[in-house]
Amino acid sequence: MNDETRQEALQCLLEEFDEKSTKHIQKNWIIGGRIPEEHQEKIVQIFQNFLRIQIYRINEIKVNL
Repeated sequence: MNDETRQEALQCLLEEFDEKSTKHIQKNWIIGGRIPEEHQEKIVQIFQNFLRIQIYRINEIKVNL
């Protein structure tokens, strides 16, 4: 993910799972590989959706150039 998409995804995870800190999610869940098992499927879905949005945005930029 690019920086913009990554920040949006982290903010979404923060709200979806009622967490207090995007840094905690990023450091422990994503980088540390300790995503709680009960959240793994939903996180994959969220990331896939954000990657689709990112691809769409990139394609829009190419079309508009």
